[in-house]
Amino acid sequence: MTTADGSRAAGNALGQELSLRVVLFHEAVAAHLGLNATEHKILSLIARSPGTSPGELAAHTGLSNPAITKVVHRLTGLGHVERRRDAADGRRYSLHVAPGHRRDLARLFSPMAEAMNALVEEMDAAERAAVTRWVGSTIDILRRSTEELTRARQASGEAGGTAE
Repeated sequence: MTTADGSRAAGNALGQELSLRVVLFHEAVAAHLGLNATEHKILSLIARSPGTSPGELAAHTGLSNPAITKVVHRLTGLGHVERRRDAADGRRYSLHVAPGHRRDLARLFSPMAEAMNALVEEMDAAERAAVTRWVGSTIDILRRSTEELTRARQASGEAGGTAE
């Protein structure tokens, strides 16, 4: 095995382990909230973009409108999300995270955030720059790969994603 092959294998293994741990962490958070992983991630998108619409969520995630409607209905029913009618057009509404949900998330994420902050504080500037570059590039690769898979699914005529 060449050095390049070894680096590639190590990079693949590291990426796969990171992906697995992120998914499992978010599954655990979702379970604490009484949600599945899809519902939890939709909730995260609403928290990041207060006032977003269901149509915007569908466009951003690649999920179908009926799937987004189902998730939003469940999140609203559980008290995690509030629907607010558009004053100018009563047919439209925007989505906002309920204040109690923000407190729940802070409680669940706080231990990990503190540990991550401590880890970053131990790094020198060069290490932080390398990690920032790797994570930023990984996010870009994941975004592009997701868009490519979504386009390929849509081009093949398959139905939109579900939130089962």
